[in-house]
Amino acid sequence: MNRSRELPSHLPSARIMIVEDDALVALGIRMTLQDLGYDVVGIAASEPEAVDLAAAARPSLALMDIRLRGVVDGIDTARRLRSEYNIRSIYLSAYTDENTMTRVAQTYPVGFVQKPYSAPQLKAALELALRRLGSAGSTPAEPSAG
Repeated sequence: MNRSRELPSHLPSARIMIVEDDALVALGIRMTLQDLGYDVVGIAASEPEAVDLAAAARPSLALMDIRLRGVVDGIDTARRLRSEYNIRSIYLSAYTDENTMTRVAQTYPVGFVQKPYSAPQLKAALELALRRLGSAGSTPAEPSAG
């Protein structure tokens, strides 16, 4: 089977970390990303693992589940990755209730893909996020107060 592993030439290559507590789901995401041509730097199942991976691998983007192992969820993990390592997140989650989405919005994600996801949905979200990050540097402008 010959699968193309190249990103469109107009997009920068991306090193992506996966933060997902379900090992089978995480492996499926990894396979999808690799089939799309992305470099997966690792998988973390909890906030401490995600922080260690971010420090060691310095990915350009995180795919973040909301429910993680341990007491810290994916929203607070995404907030920490952004503040400490300037790593932006695309959420990949089944949780879309109003309270969760309000908390998600406060972290200024570069995307949100609802589970169950399809490869084309994930591809589109990644391409849009990389365009957004590439066109405004690593920190897209946040809304101004006023």
